[in-house]
Amino acid sequence: MKRNPGEWLRTRILERHLEVALWTVAGTTWLLGAVVALWVGSGPKPLDPWSISIVALPGAAFLGFALYVVKRGWRVPDMRKGMRAEETIGQAIEYALTRDTCAVAHHVEDENIARVGDIDHLVATPDGLWVIETKHGRVPKSQFRETLRRIAANVEGVRKWAPPGVRVTGCLVFANKQDEPPKPTYEHGKETIRAFDGRNALMWELREKARGTGGSRKLARRVWKLGKLEAAD
Repeated sequence: MKRNPGEWLRTRILERHLEVALWTVAGTTWLLGAVVALWVGSGPKPLDPWSISIVALPGAAFLGFALYVVKRGWRVPDMRKGMRAEETIGQAIEYALTRDTCAVAHHVEDENIARVGDIDHLVATPDGLWVIETKHGRVPKSQFRETLRRIAANVEGVRKWAPPGVRVTGCLVFANKQDEPPKPTYEHGKETIRAFDGRNALMWELREKARGTGGSRKLARRVWKLGKLEAAD
């Protein structure tokens, strides 16, 4: 089986919901257990409010943390947007690739290739390899240089993994068109990183490259294998 675009974020979202559920169950169970224990232990005497407060405090803390997580803690709405962006760009890439010297691997996390985090999409065409980072919307200015650094580092990792002489291009792709279009290219160190505003721009570029001559079936197959679930074992 192959990984699907957005799969890593989809798994993280599920884990977040499970963690919230576990914290909520733990807090509720602790509170109920504490109240029952005090009630039974006090016998006919009335319950001491101070004792109830002390014993119930950990349970209240569990519940409070669960509420914090739901409201602010793990940015699940942003993760959903990121997941949908990766799905959108992944579908556009697969539509564009039409030859046996083309391939795509989604969510490449091999430490010998992806130097920072994971690579959203690694694409092989006759023109070379494309390292694609996907964003659902505008990247805050404070995070933009880090995004470029991440792409540049992963480009270098892919270049060392690829056969000598293969062109490796880093790309920043916005799934949704921006009010203020990005520049065509950005520089980070020795790397020139291309930017695409919307999925169509990337799709047509890759379709054009896919029609090119040359390329390597062997390299395309290596990329394809990176996208298999077994590659993570």
